[in-house]
Amino acid sequence: MHLLSDVLSSVPGVMHGFGTRTEPVPIPFMEMWPRKPLCKQVHGCNTVEVFSPAYDCGEADGFYTGGVNIPLSIATADCVPILLARKSGERIAAVHAGWRGTKSRILRALWEKLIRIGEDPSQWCAAVGPAIGPCCYEVSAELAAAFEAEFSEAGTGVAVPKPRTLDLQAINVFELKAIGLGQVDLIRACTKCSGESENPTFFSYRENPRLAKRQYSVIARTVAASSGIPYL
Repeated sequence: MHLLSDVLSSVPGVMHGFGTRTEPVPIPFMEMWPRKPLCKQVHGCNTVEVFSPAYDCGEADGFYTGGVNIPLSIATADCVPILLARKSGERIAAVHAGWRGTKSRILRALWEKLIRIGEDPSQWCAAVGPAIGPCCYEVSAELAAAFEAEFSEAGTGVAVPKPRTLDLQAINVFELKAIGLGQVDLIRACTKCSGESENPTFFSYRENPRLAKRQYSVIARTVAASSGIPYL
């Protein structure tokens, strides 16, 4: 069964879902799945505006659109999926934030573009979905030190809550709030250790590098805000 954010569930004319191992693509999106953008996630910070169904985004890790019935999707197996929406439901976005994208501040790259087209972050909300948690995400001492220095403004113990351990979810929550988003929801579920070992809840690269499967976090506008009429 897919997971939902209370914050995003309150946005009119928008549906979303965070996939799991048993439901990699949230079932409500199956009918419109062929309309999803074409892209290759590369752990970078390129963000692309999606203008039409099956839009070719090339290599990108962030997407935004005002289009209807276009499912913006993020594939993950430990990285952080972030879904965003204007509170009125008139525009949506989705971001894939692994450690490279997080360190490069992909959310700020996205918001530079959104502000350029007139968006106000205070009128937006977001949900940070399941990802590998600080319980399991051990890294090198050098990478932990680099994150601690890069995100020192977040406060002690946010980016690196214990030695050689990263909390990518907490960093991205901090980034969203620093950008000025009005509401941010955090779904605290670790993709590596959630669920029983014989029946894990999520696909996890750290848990099984040979299992090349992912779950999808998806958001789409389903109703044209100006008319209230579903898009056909």
